[in-house]
Order: sequence, then C-alpha cells, then structure tokens
Amino acid sequence: MNQEEIHQLLKAGAEAWNKWRKNHPGAALNLDGFSLKNLDLDGIDFSAISMQGATVTGCSLKRANLISANFENSNLAKNDLTGAKLIAACLKKADLSECILNNASILTAGVRGARLDRVDFRGHDLGGLDLRDTSLIGCNLTHQNLAKTDLSNIDFTDANLENADLSYANLSGAKLTHARLFKTKMQGVQFRDANLEYVDFNKANLQGLDLTGVNLRNSDLREANLQNAHLANADITGAKLWRIQSHGWDISRIKCEYAYWDKSGRDKTSYRINEFERIYREAITIELKYPQRLTNLELATLPILLEHLQASQWGTILRLKSISDIAGGALVSIIVEETGKHNPSEVKQELEDEAARIQMAQLAVRNNTELQKELKEALAGVKDQYWPRFLELAAEHEREQIRNLTVVFMDLKGFTTWKGSEMSEKLALFRGLLKPILNKWQAGFPNMEGDSLRVTFRNATAGLSCACMMSRVLYGAGFEVRIGVELGEVAVVHNEVTEISDLEGTAVSMAARLESVASPGEVLATAKVRHYTDYKGIFNFKSRNVQLNKSIGNKNAGDIVECYSVELLRTDI
Repeated sequence: MNQEEIHQLLKAGAEAWNKWRKNHPGAALNLDGFSLKNLDLDGIDFSAISMQGATVTGCSLKRANLISANFENSNLAKNDLTGAKLIAACLKKADLSECILNNASILTAGVRGARLDRVDFRGHDLGGLDLRDTSLIGCNLTHQNLAKTDLSNIDFTDANLENADLSYANLSGAKLTHARLFKTKMQGVQFRDANLEYVDFNKANLQGLDLTGVNLRNSDLREANLQNAHLANADITGAKLWRIQSHGWDISRIKCEYAYWDKSGRDKTSYRINEFERIYREAITIELKYPQRLTNLELATLPILLEHLQASQWGTILRLKSISDIAGGALVSIIVEETGKHNPSEVKQELEDEAARIQMAQLAVRNNTELQKELKEALAGVKDQYWPRFLELAAEHEREQIRNLTVVFMDLKGFTTWKGSEMSEKLALFRGLLKPILNKWQAGFPNMEGDSLRVTFRNATAGLSCACMMSRVLYGAGFEVRIGVELGEVAVVHNEVTEISDLEGTAVSMAARLESVASPGEVLATAKVRHYTDYKGIFNFKSRNVQLNKSIGNKNAGDIVECYSVELLRTDI
C-alpha cells in the first residue's frame, strides 16, 4: 500500500484503519515523514508504527493505541491524546506542545529532548521518565514527585512546580525563568549553572544547595535561607535580599551590579566590580601550620610575614587572628580584612601560595644557627633602642588619633524636667542599664555628659545593634531616647579639662544632627551606615528624609538628608 492509499484509508476513520491492520497483521508500516492534520482518529491503532519526522497535529487521538510507536523528531503538537496508550513509545525530540494527555499512559515512553510545552501533567507520574534536555515551558507540574531525578538542561520556563518534590534532583543547566516554586521541596537539589532569573524564592529553604554559576538575576530571595549555599560565579544582579540568612555562604566571584535589601524591593543599592563579595563574603582566613611550637624568632618575624603578604597584593589589609596549639605543632590564622580592588577568591589563593613559600623560609631558620644568632642580636638592638620610647608614648597613645569608626550619639528626652533626688535616681538607673549593653558590643571612648552619650564602634553592625538595643531596653524601663548613627573619620583627642579622651569630627557632628531630628525612641542612621552593615535578617531599614537643624560640612541648615529609621529584628546577636 502506497502513501496515498494509506492517507485515504486514514481519512476514512479509525474503524476502517483498524480493520485493515487486523486483516494484515504482518504488514510493515513505515509512515516516516507522513502528514496528518485535523483528523478524527479516536481509538486508532498506531502501535509499533514508524512515524519518524511525521506531522500529526490538531488531531483527536482519544484512546489511541500508540504502544511502541516511533515518533522521533515528529511534530505532534495540539493533539487530543486523552486516554491514549503511549507505553514504550519513542518520543525523543518530538514536539507534543499543548497536547491533552488526560488519563493517557506514558509509562516507559522515551521523551528525552522532547518539547512538552504547556501540557497539564496533573495525574501523571513523570518520575520514571528520562526527562533530560526536554522542554516543559508553561507546564502544570504541581505535586509531581521528581525526587532524585535527572532533570539536567530542562526548560521549566513559566512552569508551575508548586508543591512538587525536587529533593536531590539534578537541575544542572536547567532553565526555570519565572517558574513557580511555592512550597516546592528542594533539599539537596543540584542547581549548578541553572537559569533561575525572576524566580520567586520568597522564604524558600536553599540551605546548603549548589547554586554555582546560576543566574539569579531579578529573583526574589526575601527571607530565604541561604546558609552554607554555594553561589560561586552566580549572578544575583537585581535580586531582592531582605532578611536573607547567609551565614557560611560561598559567594566567590559572585556578580552583583545592584540589589534590593528593603522589604518592598524598591530601594536599589549599586555595587562596583567585586564589591558585593568584598562586603558580604565570609572572612578570608589564611592558615599556616607549624611543626612543633613556634619559636620566639618565628613569633617575632610574623609581623614581617604579614607586611610582605600585604605588599604582594597591593591594597590588601591583613590581621593576625590567632596562634593556637594543635596536634603536632601550632596553627597561625591570618584574617584578610580588605582585598582592595582585587577579586577576593583570587587574592585568597595567591596569598596562600605566597604565605606557604615564606613559611618555608621561616622554618629553614631552625637549622641555621648563624642566622638565628644574627636575628636575636638584631631584635635585642631594636628593643634597647626603641622600648624606652614606647613606654614614654604609652601615656599619650590616645591623643589626636584619626580613626574610621561608627559613632552613636544619644540624647535622653525629658531630662531637664527632673528635679533633685528624682534626677539622681533616674540617672543611676539610666547609666546602670547602659553599661552592660555598651560592654556587650565593646563600645569605645564612651563619653556621657548629663543626658547625652557619645560612643564609637569599630564595626557598623555592632554599633547599630548596640544603638537599637539601648533604645529598646531604655524604652522598656520608661526612658525615651533619640539616637543618631554615622560612620566616618573620627579624631580621638585628649580633653585637657576632663583629662579623658574625647571625640571630634564630621561623623560625630552628623550623628548629633540625626539625633536632634529623630523621634523619641527612634534610631536614625545614614545611608553609609546601612551600606556597611551586615544587616541580613538583623535590621529593618525604613527610608526617611529629614531636615537638618544645623549646618554640617557642605550641607546647610534646612537641607534635606536621606537617612533610615532602624528597627532591630533579632535579639540573639
């Protein structure tokens, strides 16, 4: 039977076709490249037929028998396959877009590389299919159990995966742009190099997931758990990051041109190249293991080692974190506090390599008695020459120092109305409440005059946490305070009258200006403080525009200054 005769027979309907097949059980049917459009073929028997590269579109194939049929590379779009049997059918690279598969049986069908766009898969179990490289754009996959399934390179764009189980699935290279993942189980999912642009991960648990190289541009990560997640080489430009949990995350070489840290996702914060990683990555630590304990000469030469490492990577700032005993020797830990304009991940590797090289030179001194003797004599000479001068300077070490600090300025409301013993009692309580809070966050240079307090912090997060806690505790005790917070250069000067250290500088003045315009019980912080605060999940920042009461720097009285009203969200810090 030629193709024209076959076509006429098919147009006659499924009953005529099935009768002919029954009467010719041994007939080999090859319909490769065949074209059928808009026909009623309900109940037709296409089992074991080869229809590679065929076009069968817009047809009604309800209850059709397609068992073991070969439809590889065929166009089967927009067919009604309700109740059809597709068991063991070859659908590789076939296009079944917009097909109706209600109650159809697709067990063991080969669908790798197929297009299944906008198909409703409710009621189907896709867990046993090889779905790699398939296109599932706009599909309804709610409640699907795809745990431990290889879903690499799948296109899930606009797909509905709500309440689906993707636990430990491999989604490497998959595309999930605009996919809906509400209440989707994602424990252990492999997302490496996937496209997750515009995905809503609000409150999602992404803890420990492999998100290496993923595209998370414009995604919603508000209140998401990203603890210990691997985001190396990922792109999170435009992501909403309010109250994320990020402890232990890996953001090596992460890309972020701008992000949104506010609850509404409208307050844009821009970042220069590598700046996001420098600000928010976990501290880089360089570790050097020494056999046996460190010798005095090795201890003495550690500052030289640090200076050399800083010089090898211009712009880096290193700090000796700790020296501890370990089994078989000692461990020296060095913190990289600033990476300059370098890529932090590259800096870590290069510093580790250089530190190992210099350490070998240190250890070689253990077997060089002549060099040991020269070093000891040189160090003794330094001590004899400079130690007396160091002792002289010790008493003056706080005079006229310039430091980059976070300044907290606080004023107590209603102080002037207190009288006699009431003032003494209230001030005693007030100061008693402040002391443990200031100690907890290691406040520096506290200076209290009557009802006002000036205090500094080396870390913006610590300063803001302390300010919010002071406001909260004092409010609970019946005190109303106004607090301003700024970050910048502060001069530590010696007050000849009080004989204690005092603070001067624009940062101090700006903190005072903000305090004066704050509402009772409010903590106001500048944009600079917000930017340098590791506030993920700790603070809520509400944008405010305030009018200066007094001039400061290049700003005049009456000018509008953008700042933030800050609320402490956690008390366990």
